[in-house]
Amino acid sequence: MSPPNPQVPPEINAAIVAWMGNQGWRVAPARWEMDPEAGFHVWQETEPTAGKSRALWIAESMVRRLSVEQLVNVLDSEGMAEEIRISYKIRI
Repeated sequence: MSPPNPQVPPEINAAIVAWMGNQGWRVAPARWEMDPEAGFHVWQETEPTAGKSRALWIAESMVRRLSVEQLVNVLDSEGMAEEIRISYKIRI
C-alpha cells in the first residue's frame, strides 16, 4: 500500500511539466488526489488557454513502476495530448 500522500519523484515531475509545456500548457507541479479506486498525481494548467483548465491525472502505480522515459513514451504513444485537447481531464 502506498503512503497517504506520496511525492512524485522530481525527475518525473520535471518531465511531465516539460511534456505538458511542449503541448502549449503551463502547469503547476504535481498535486496528489484520491478517488475511490486509486491515488493520482495531477498536473493542471495554471493559466487555462480555453477557459477551462486541462489536467493530466497519472495513477500512483504508473509513477512508481515506470521510468521517466517509459512514462513519456506512454503519453506519446497513447495520444494523450490529443485526448487532453478533447476532454480537458484525462486519467491514466
